Amino acid sequence: MNKNSILFKLNLIFILTFVVSGALFLFVYFTLQKQSNFEFIRKSMLLVRTHNLNTYAKSENISLIENPKEIEQILKDSKVILKKEMPAGMQNWALLKFKSHTYLFMQMPNQTLLIKKEQRFGAPSFILILWAVFVASILFLYISILKSIYPIKVLRKKIEEFKKGNLNINFELKRKDEVGFLAKEFQEAIDNLKKSAELRQWFLRNVAHELKTPIAKGMIASELLNDENRKQNFLRIFKRLDVLINELLSIEQIAAKNIEDSAQCYRFSQILESAKKLLFLEDEKIKYTPDVNYTLKVDIDFFAIAIKNLIDNGIKFSSNKSISIYEKDKKIIFSNLGEKPHIDSDKMFEPFSKETSPKNKEGMGLGLYVTRYILDKHKIKITYNYENGENIFTLHIKQILCDN
Repeated sequence: MNKNSILFKLNLIFILTFVVSGALFLFVYFTLQKQSNFEFIRKSMLLVRTHNLNTYAKSENISLIENPKEIEQILKDSKVILKKEMPAGMQNWALLKFKSHTYLFMQMPNQTLLIKKEQRFGAPSFILILWAVFVASILFLYISILKSIYPIKVLRKKIEEFKKGNLNINFELKRKDEVGFLAKEFQEAIDNLKKSAELRQWFLRNVAHELKTPIAKGMIASELLNDENRKQNFLRIFKRLDVLINELLSIEQIAAKNIEDSAQCYRFSQILESAKKLLFLEDEKIKYTPDVNYTLKVDIDFFAIAIKNLIDNGIKFSSNKSISIYEKDKKIIFSNLGEKPHIDSDKMFEPFSKETSPKNKEGMGLGLYVTRYILDKHKIKITYNYENGENIFTLHIKQILCDN
């Protein structure tokens, strides 16, 4: 258990409270019990000195045991609590415990007495009842607090789902305390975010589709220009705009789709073939040996786009125009020979972040961003390293492996 958690601290407080209070109650109980026993001994000693034994015994809540068989059994089977032996000719006595009753056995030169302490409600009994009530109250309070804290754990799990991008979460809790108020505020925040996300998707989808028509018309009009230089410049501009809109539309489609509902199990070789079809590349540019050929649970349409982008990026920046792909240790690794990018590794996955070398003059800086967006949807971590003159992208696929 986390030592910094509220539950750990709560348990520690209740354990300490129980131990300390239990020790205190036991100390008080045994002290009172000891005092009660000494009071019983004192009264019994006085009993010997009185002439009317039975009347005195009844008034002091003690009684004489006169049945010889009963006396014999008690002396035989009882447990000695306290014993005092005096010199010969003096009074000896022993405090005995038998079947939850307390007795005093007294030996005198001329007689022996066995005196029973009658049960009655006293201070030790009151302490025991008080201790039982206290323990019950503490347990009731502990269970009540646990019930109050439990929704926080539920709330935490829902927040973790929300952090992963799931907006279809109901945070509402039927509680009128602080936890219920917090859940209500979270629910209102998520509702606002869902409205904003829907508005953003609507805006992006409509703007992109509205721009498609003028771009297409612009490309057609550019073909009619007589000046070849101007023609190529305009075509290049419209093509870049078309690529940008297509990338934005793909992001919008990924954001709107629930990957978990559409995911199925595919061999990686199948996914790779789908990615190749999107690139129209020759097989010799991609070096892949299916030694493992993991089976992955993915949305193949979108996951193939992520693989396509990684292959395209690797070939574009490789010195030999090829990329190596291999699988091991529940990872898929993409590596290519080439220089290390000038852009920082922590920024290369951000939108519109791009390498400024001539090799990437046509790029929009969205390829790796779209790739990570798709991988995040599949709960896959991607890392980048530069080792021995190779750019290495690693997909950690443990979370999406299908049982073979």
